[in-house]
Amino acid sequence: MDGKLREELGKLIEIGQEKGQLSNNTIIQLLNDLGKYSNSIYQEVVEYVENKNILLAVDSEQPNNGFLDSSKITIVSKILSVESIIKKIKYGEINIDTEFQRKRSLWSQSVKSQLIESLMIQLPIPPMYFDGRDTNKWDIIDGLQRLCTLKEFMLDHEWKLKDLEYLADYNGCSMEDLPRVYQRRIEEGQLAFYLILPDTPEDVKYSLFKRINTPGLKLESQEIRHALYQGVATELVRDLVENDTFRRVTNGDVPSKRMQDREMALRYLALRYMGAEEYQNNTMDSYLNKAMSFLNRQEPETIEEYKETYFKALECNFEIFGIYAFRRISKLKPKARKPINTALFESWMNAVSMLDDDQRAHLVINKEKLREKYIQELDKKSSFYSDIGSGKYRSFIRRNEAIQRMVKEVLDEN
Repeated sequence: MDGKLREELGKLIEIGQEKGQLSNNTIIQLLNDLGKYSNSIYQEVVEYVENKNILLAVDSEQPNNGFLDSSKITIVSKILSVESIIKKIKYGEINIDTEFQRKRSLWSQSVKSQLIESLMIQLPIPPMYFDGRDTNKWDIIDGLQRLCTLKEFMLDHEWKLKDLEYLADYNGCSMEDLPRVYQRRIEEGQLAFYLILPDTPEDVKYSLFKRINTPGLKLESQEIRHALYQGVATELVRDLVENDTFRRVTNGDVPSKRMQDREMALRYLALRYMGAEEYQNNTMDSYLNKAMSFLNRQEPETIEEYKETYFKALECNFEIFGIYAFRRISKLKPKARKPINTALFESWMNAVSMLDDDQRAHLVINKEKLREKYIQELDKKSSFYSDIGSGKYRSFIRRNEAIQRMVKEVLDEN
């Protein structure tokens, strides 16, 4: 690896260590932009990144054949008073996802106070966006912190005004402490917003969320899905990763702050229950969006079956690979523990989840044979090695077929 490449990688490593992960496509793009891409250099760089204990996320390399088609977007602009918005929140007609809120950087008390002061002196508030797919309950797309600030000040009475710029004498006041003229101005303040109507396609809503979400609070793909597909799907992916079993099997090495762990579980669910073919003409984002919609349509007993199958596959993988589950393993460096690989997680989980209890028990008994086959495949630096670092559809298919073949060979030997 030459000095220029090592220098550029050093900067990328800093970014990866800060985020907890890097996209495989980012590495490929950097190598292409430097004019240094080749299979051997790519493999060398992947090992270099993984040795820094950075999670390597495999993104889609499928072309995004679509664009934001304005003819499919149905949005209306509306205005409601702050009091009307607060009533909708109070009666559960606007969904404020408190779990999602906790994962975002909350506004300081001073910033919250500036919003309230704007209403007190009758300054306009920036417009918000709501998803109105359910006419009885809107989901917030953009404007979460503003809504939470209003709720906390007017309904919950959680804090008092601080660091006001123009009305400093009211620092330390709650809503009830203010003169009625200012209470009325807050209540009667006009909030402009855009409502995305139900006939707007799901992918368009997703694209809109990515484009309009508040600058400076850039959301990751799974965070956007979490906001847009509230319900059974969000609860399921949370339950699959927020437990002692998942943390034990992954050694707590999959970041949760930006929902990387939930996206990894979702990738398995999409592959297992929608199939690989659904990915063929979609980007990974579109594929996973469809998976969230699919999961939201499932009955409770089906979801419980999904959970049971998932945890059986998780435990089986751990019994076979131990602390090296879902990681690259090399015979040359048998004790080197690489980061969790998202492609390996989805592929091994899918292959093992399709087995019955007897077959899983057989794999565990013959785990050394399976481990040997897996290590040989990796050490050959064959297409399998490259496929677990690619988001292309053919690589997606090949790596899953390769792992299923290894499993079948071990099962058929006895």
